[in-house]
Amino acid sequence: MPEQEEGSKTIKVTMPNRIHQKLKKLSDESGISMSKLMLLATINEYKLIDDNLTPD
Repeated sequence: MPEQEEGSKTIKVTMPNRIHQKLKKLSDESGISMSKLMLLATINEYKLIDDNLTPD
């Protein structure tokens, strides 16, 4: 049976200007979008993905 596609959600984030400036600089330097950087940091910080369930 084929896997069902996982849905997605859009959120709006408010942050202090100093954090935005640092995130924007990192995004510009790395070529990774600000939203992806925030998502990756959140997943890493709160261990939101179980490595045993994540395919290699």
